[in-house]
Amino acid sequence: MFGEVFLCQFPFTSGTAGKVRPARVLFDLQQDAVICRITSVSRTGALDVTLNDWQAAGLLKPSVARLDRLVTAEKTVFLRRLGVLSATDLATVRSTWNQCMTL
Repeated sequence: MFGEVFLCQFPFTSGTAGKVRPARVLFDLQQDAVICRITSVSRTGALDVTLNDWQAAGLLKPSVARLDRLVTAEKTVFLRRLGVLSATDLATVRSTWNQCMTL
């Protein structure tokens, strides 16, 4: 499931509602998953990863994975699978995560 991209009901951080958008699975937790938001709005923060092979991932537009927009969600919010990130994009996401997310 790591690296798969789903269309899902991505919750707002306020918890009051959500928006249907693409999301990438970072961690599979059996009934739940840690997902990050994917957006077509150009972002350049330290935790924003440009997806170079966005079409292979089933996305409609050039996109960015936002590793600072994480949610632990039940898999029931997944509406449908769009695709999977390429090996190159997976490596870039993993490298960015490992460089920026240390405890």
